Amino acid sequence: MSQEELYPFLDTPALVLNLGKMEVNLKEMAHIARDAGVKLRPHTKTHKSPELAKVQLEFGASGITVAKLGEAEIMAEAGIRDICIAYPICGEIKLSRLKRLLEKARVSISLDSVEVAQGISWIGEEMGRQIPILLKINTGLNRCGVLPGEEALALAEQIAPLPGVDLMGILTHEGHVLSKERSLEGVKRSAIRAGEEMVKTADLLRSRDFNIREVSVGSTPSGRYIAYVPGITEIRPGTYIFNDLNEIACGVATEDTCAVTVLVTVVSIPADDRAIIDAGSKTLSSDRLAHNEKRGFGYIKGHPDITVDHMTEEHGILYLKNARKKLRIGERLELIPNHICPVTNLADSFYGIRDGILEREIRILARGKNR
Repeated sequence: MSQEELYPFLDTPALVLNLGKMEVNLKEMAHIARDAGVKLRPHTKTHKSPELAKVQLEFGASGITVAKLGEAEIMAEAGIRDICIAYPICGEIKLSRLKRLLEKARVSISLDSVEVAQGISWIGEEMGRQIPILLKINTGLNRCGVLPGEEALALAEQIAPLPGVDLMGILTHEGHVLSKERSLEGVKRSAIRAGEEMVKTADLLRSRDFNIREVSVGSTPSGRYIAYVPGITEIRPGTYIFNDLNEIACGVATEDTCAVTVLVTVVSIPADDRAIIDAGSKTLSSDRLAHNEKRGFGYIKGHPDITVDHMTEEHGILYLKNARKKLRIGERLELIPNHICPVTNLADSFYGIRDGILEREIRILARGKNR
């Protein structure tokens, strides 16, 4: 298939999902979880699709993870019943929404403050139940979370006595592994270190009579290694379903295991060192590579000499030599994005392709559900 003949039945820009590659990715992570004896609770922020979440459940996931309450509502409406919201929920509006959600699904929530725990406690009391909560631990990302060890213990001592909540576990997202490590061996070491910190913290809490049943970790780069740390009970990778340029950069994916590409069209070649594609920041997002060592906003398959140098809202500006000889206006290209998750959030659908044929359109129903 020549470049200009790529998926002629699709308009551009479009997210092309290779269903076969996706299924291989799903099988691999499900095998890792089974082999390590841990549960797999994938993070659905990568695809934001109830249809694909159900595919993950069919491939062995025990439940799903979401980032926001709005995503959880969409998943529950689709019939998914086991949901972890890996984000603090606070404020009367969100607590009212949480109460309605709890009537449809089993929901656990991660948090790192007494204030958030108190709100969850009020809802639990109103409903006459204990809502499962997980203490968020900061293992290096320096986002939400208390530090492992004594700081985690101090917060546990404050929130565990609250009525209407069940402090049943601890949770981390070791996302620093992606941005700080430059080799696969470094990723492995950092992942194991984060896992061991989590297990030590869980053991400390148990030694003070806290009934910690879940030690949950989550990151695609680290998942293959942290799953095998004794004492880890659950992994929550997200990007693994598709992979992206970040995962290639840290060595846990290859071009061939990237299941989603952005199909684009060359719409202008205004100079011999510059061409324009019909995908800008409203399609590709503005995320750079986590390592920040290579410039650009994606990789054009088959064209290592092309740099997606910068973007405006609807234009992607490509830099290359001899542009007018190498490319043609109307030519179609496939781009692997730096970070697939925000790209998904900017699109309406995936176009599921198998053996070059459009099998189905998959709606991204939770896109934009950031509340």
